[in-house]
Amino acid sequence: MVEFIQQVDYSMPRQCGIFPPPPIEYKNVRALGIILQCDLNAKKKFLPPELEPIKNGIDGVSILEYPTTSIGSYNEMLITLNCKYKGKPGDYVCNIYVDDDIALTAGREIYGFPKKMCEIKLSPIIENKIRGTLTRKGITFLDLEVQVADPPKGMDPKTILENMPLYNLKLIPDIADSSKPALRQITETNIKYGNFYKTLGVKVNYLKSEYSRFDICHEILKDANKNIGGFYLEYDFTLPHGRVLE
Repeated sequence: MVEFIQQVDYSMPRQCGIFPPPPIEYKNVRALGIILQCDLNAKKKFLPPELEPIKNGIDGVSILEYPTTSIGSYNEMLITLNCKYKGKPGDYVCNIYVDDDIALTAGREIYGFPKKMCEIKLSPIIENKIRGTLTRKGITFLDLEVQVADPPKGMDPKTILENMPLYNLKLIPDIADSSKPALRQITETNIKYGNFYKTLGVKVNYLKSEYSRFDICHEILKDANKNIGGFYLEYDFTLPHGRVLE
């Protein structure tokens, strides 16, 4: 983590903000990405009306380990739903979890990432297997294991990632009127990818989701096709400023 210059009136608290402005640098990331095809009705339910679900699109569950970033080390998990905004394909960040308050606050307040705090574990590769779990409020609501393999022929994860912007719905409640938000924005963020050090394919041994009244992951994943495969990656990237679509 690098020291950053405090900017008065950039974010709360105004005299000692919890996070710096973008860009945010990430080095030596470990990422496990599982390709899904979620039920179309589930996608319609959880996508904002401005976004159109893509039938049989590439949805995903990803667990990431960030050992070195400009805001400190932390772990993250997200569920993305493949969709379109005015005809342009992208991934809507439906659920996202972190285990650090700086990452939580910056993600929500800058970009609109719908982050929650969670205990996240991603194992090293042991006997060609990787396991990941998510636990929130005492409930392990996601548990997955994969077998690493050669990358699938004809699929380049870097190309896929570089051509898939992230869409978010940024909401700020109104202090005086709970019937409508004070701010509602559809945002777009295009991650800038750097070096890729390792690319492996994976075979899903299992992906289990459990019901939790604190989360909607199980409802999204229960009817999804979970046996398509995925990737294990090690790489660098930069999270730049995003933009407001509407």
